Amino acid sequence: MIPWNIALAPMAGTSTCIFRTIAHECGSALGVTELVSARGIRFKESLEHSMRYLEIDPEHEGKTAIQLFGFDPEDFAYAIPFLLEDPRLSCVDIIDINMGCPVSKVVKTGSGSALMKDPVQAEKIIRACVRAAAPYAKPVTVKFRSGWDEEHITAPEFAKMCVQAGAAGLALHARTQTQMYHGQADWEVITKTKAAIADTGIPLWGNGDVKDGASAINMLEQTGADGVMVGRAAQGNPWVFAEIRAALAAETDPAPAATAAEANVSTRTSASASSTHSAHLAPDRKTRVEVIRRHLLGLCGQLGETTGVKEMRAQIAFYLKGGRGTAEIKNRLMTANTVPEVEALLSEYQNMP
Repeated sequence: MIPWNIALAPMAGTSTCIFRTIAHECGSALGVTELVSARGIRFKESLEHSMRYLEIDPEHEGKTAIQLFGFDPEDFAYAIPFLLEDPRLSCVDIIDINMGCPVSKVVKTGSGSALMKDPVQAEKIIRACVRAAAPYAKPVTVKFRSGWDEEHITAPEFAKMCVQAGAAGLALHARTQTQMYHGQADWEVITKTKAAIADTGIPLWGNGDVKDGASAINMLEQTGADGVMVGRAAQGNPWVFAEIRAALAAETDPAPAATAAEANVSTRTSASASSTHSAHLAPDRKTRVEVIRRHLLGLCGQLGETTGVKEMRAQIAFYLKGGRGTAEIKNRLMTANTVPEVEALLSEYQNMP
């Protein structure tokens, strides 16, 4: 069981090591890496091409899962020991299998949510992963979707298969592959899926449309899910985890709710933690700029300045999204190429009237 049962969902381009660390300081108990190809690891016989996605910092980011995708059980059987025998990754807590990615370049290979249409192959993959991870005492979890489309909502049956194959935990994004990331998540599918595996004791985490403390509580109460996984609502907003944690604390013990949230938020990313127990209170500009700068420097330290600044542009857009009077400065940030350029623009943003 993960304390507090609040997780940062894996998101390509977002759930980097530095962002998982920031999210953890704000209240996320579990972070999952960006998806990595099991076949790529097997056939390149190296982790160096994937280390930018695999990098973990267990001392600072809390519980961590490495997420793999693929379609061939033998790829996973090779990749998992290869990962876990690397001293940089051996202390990871969980191996997670991606069976939910809806993106065409993943699906067309038979990976990701394509496996929702082939439960027999999916079961073979899970069993191969469980066998490969067992000598290292690492649990295997599976993230999947409601189904392929509205006519094929197969999550309850798929979940039962995952449990029978040996999965130690499940995360369900309550949208279909054809929905991609659009439309409303159908939490009723989470309810039915939890009921389908309730007698197994295997935890099910819900994902989809959790965006604040109120929605987190609603999901848990409506579905019976064991935890919530936050994706897009956390992009540029790691403080959402402090809000969710405080809301959950208030549900169980109203008096110390604010303290419960504050105790788990580092002073580096406090985001006015004394007020995060009140929903929808955003951090001030100074705090926001401090976190953006830290995120930027973390990426540049890992990827180098040129790549780090380029990849941070999208993240800055999330941080400044909806901010009053930020459109012009956000556009200028999108063309910045160096850390000093970004920092100068961030200072300008911080001092805006």
